[in-house]
Amino acid sequence: MNYSPKYPEYPEYTVVKDIPTLKSVIKPLFKAKFIALDCETTGLDPLTDIIRLIQIAVPNYPVVIIDLPAIYKCNNVEHNTGDERTTISRLLLNKLFCNSALKIAHNAKFEWQFLTQAGLHIAEGFFDTQLAYQVLNAGIKTSASLENVTRQLLRIQIDKTLQTSNWHQNLTPEQLQYAALDAAILLDLYPILVKKLKQANLLKVAQLEFHCMPVVAQMELNGMLFDLSRWHKLGASLEADKINALQQLKQLRLVGKSQLSLLPELTDTVNPNSSQQVLAAFQAMGIPVQSTNQKDLVPLVNQYPIIKALLDYRHLAKITATFTDSLPKHIHPKTGRIHPNYYQLGARSGRFSCRQPPLQTIPRDAAARSCFIAAPSYQILKADYSQIELRIVARLSGDAKMWQAYHQGADLHKLTAALVTGKLITEVGEEDRRLAKAINFGLIYGMGAAKLRIYAETKYGVTMTLEEAKAFRSRFFDAYSGVTKWHETIKKAYLRGVKESRTLAGRRRRWADKPRLAEMLNHPVQGLNADINKLAMVKLVKPLAKTNARLICVVHDEIVLECPENEIEQVSSILHRCMVAAAEKFLNPVPVVVDVSVGDSW
Repeated sequence: MNYSPKYPEYPEYTVVKDIPTLKSVIKPLFKAKFIALDCETTGLDPLTDIIRLIQIAVPNYPVVIIDLPAIYKCNNVEHNTGDERTTISRLLLNKLFCNSALKIAHNAKFEWQFLTQAGLHIAEGFFDTQLAYQVLNAGIKTSASLENVTRQLLRIQIDKTLQTSNWHQNLTPEQLQYAALDAAILLDLYPILVKKLKQANLLKVAQLEFHCMPVVAQMELNGMLFDLSRWHKLGASLEADKINALQQLKQLRLVGKSQLSLLPELTDTVNPNSSQQVLAAFQAMGIPVQSTNQKDLVPLVNQYPIIKALLDYRHLAKITATFTDSLPKHIHPKTGRIHPNYYQLGARSGRFSCRQPPLQTIPRDAAARSCFIAAPSYQILKADYSQIELRIVARLSGDAKMWQAYHQGADLHKLTAALVTGKLITEVGEEDRRLAKAINFGLIYGMGAAKLRIYAETKYGVTMTLEEAKAFRSRFFDAYSGVTKWHETIKKAYLRGVKESRTLAGRRRRWADKPRLAEMLNHPVQGLNADINKLAMVKLVKPLAKTNARLICVVHDEIVLECPENEIEQVSSILHRCMVAAAEKFLNPVPVVVDVSVGDSW
């Protein structure tokens, strides 16, 4: 290993394998104002794998390495939860973890989940060095691994190869040294990160993330119940739609009396997954395209039905590959539920991302979501913010028309439709409202007319010419002059070469190079959306703990709970109250609307 003079050798440590040793070494730890925590486990799944070591570091004291299975076992007799040694060790550790000391960990969600599954409880008061580093560097491409954070902040190179070594076996001195260092090094990272967060005025944002961490950790453990038979039926239906789209492509290849083929010398069939073959086929049909990118094809959809068939096929092929085939593989063998991985700072804006599986990209249509169901005697409670991004824009821009509309409880999409089409609000139909949604959500982030046209077609199925898109864009900014001024303010910062943006809550996004204007418009809105959602989740913790409801999913501006049928009314009220309070903290005086719905499925 490559160390600075600060680490001429590994930290001292004490290995604990029995109750008497645990009692003696743990006493000084109770006096510490902060403790660094790390766990070595037999695998990465807290539902099936177990803790091998718990490492606890405090200043000026050898690292305490607790060999949990060794304490739980005696004379090779497997422990059980009622065993006296298990009970005593848990009492001692719970007393330590539930005191007022600040708990420092790197990727604390991992430790929290494993410790919780082991029957050990950790009281509030966390500092996650990984989340802290991500808050500081949001937007900059950099790894938040312990190895990289240590290299960047301490100029120390640590060797993480033993992380994936065998933690089932009798442990080697090298493994114990590695484990001790993993905890001890956090004590040196902590003051540096605190100082940097304070200097950047990001400590409150980081603390929101720390408060949110155990909520996210428990949400992952809760998981979502999945109806496999319903999903297979949906998959079969999607597969049939895909085959139908493919058939249309085959039928529409005929040009005059001869069958079109891209490479006649090789095949009679155009492969719809080959951009090269499809492009040649389209050009042979006289379709004026230079590529098969969506942005080039969408404007021609109404003119050439074969393009719609291709886009439908691509969409369905992506859905069936991403979800129909992969989702069932994520059903946990122990719980029968899907337990996705949520990343609190997975997006540059500060929003969550979700993987294994990517629940946030599940189609919003009822058919797909109906496969995520409530357990027997439970219901799914779903709450989402109504037009939260537009309300944030209203608050940021102070636009008079938007404020008035929201204070009157008007539908902003209908208002925009009336303003850009020249119709009376009473004459605005559903097609007009869809047009307005595309305009509202597209133009607040600075889309040009050409991009708006493609966005409206792909996202909302609304077709417009380029001239119409230009006219709609012009009328939108004439109508909402406050939004125009807000855009101009950000554009001035953009032209000055500013490379950072903040939300009303202080969350920062940085850029290494010159940002795109759309990104600078996006961050104050979507970043604040993340702040609001996370604050709502934190506010939910205490009142929800008094019920039997559980948080099971978060998607952008939506929070999903699984709730006992006899507690629906009470929990609905709690959910609504917490979400409104979180948004009002930042959006007042713009009114906040939260829609809560109840059902058997998501």
